[in-house]
Amino acid sequence: MKELIITNKILNWYDIHKRTLPWRKKTSLNKKQYYTLVSEFMLQQTQVATVIPYFNRFIKHIPNLEVLAKYDDQKLIKLWEGLGYYSRVKNLKKTAQIVVKDFNKNLPDNILDLKSLPGIGDYTSSAIMAIAFNKPIIPLDGNIERVLKRYLYLKNENQIHKDNLIKHKKIFGTSLRSSDYAQALMELGALICKPINPYCERCPVSGKCKSFKKKGFCFD
Repeated sequence: MKELIITNKILNWYDIHKRTLPWRKKTSLNKKQYYTLVSEFMLQQTQVATVIPYFNRFIKHIPNLEVLAKYDDQKLIKLWEGLGYYSRVKNLKKTAQIVVKDFNKNLPDNILDLKSLPGIGDYTSSAIMAIAFNKPIIPLDGNIERVLKRYLYLKNENQIHKDNLIKHKKIFGTSLRSSDYAQALMELGALICKPINPYCERCPVSGKCKSFKKKGFCFD
């Protein structure tokens, strides 16, 4: 019941305050999967504000996996130019080629197959499962980790070890709106539970946040 209350509060906040991002717009399931794949590759090393125009241009020129799989390498690098970390876009094309050839042009909907694809590790596979396939998984990106550490007041080395965070993320519960919920937690970390000067007074779950209770504010 406690987890359900947390989940509903965060989702209600998200429904009101979420940013309008091009990869979040309502579209077909196939396009949602593709948009999620491309945006997650771009966001691996780059901030949202920087990614938006690159994502829009990329999708305009390369609207689906089949086009990406055959796209000219030089033109592809040109579309990515300025985002840096070019291994990402090379792996993105390799992934498209494998999905078209071995998965009938559809992203696989399980963690093991996703992680077998170039450039997709623990976090990206979890994010795709949650966002593209609405699976009840909470991917631990930097934003969600920060929310979790502050919410439970986890500070020492053992407490903030990845394995311990994975164990404790169940405090957030799950939702039938798994896609929205994963993005809501990321959004909460990005917009409210920021690394520096978080807006604790605007947080939908500050009343139960251990850091806020102890300090009157969240630790950096």
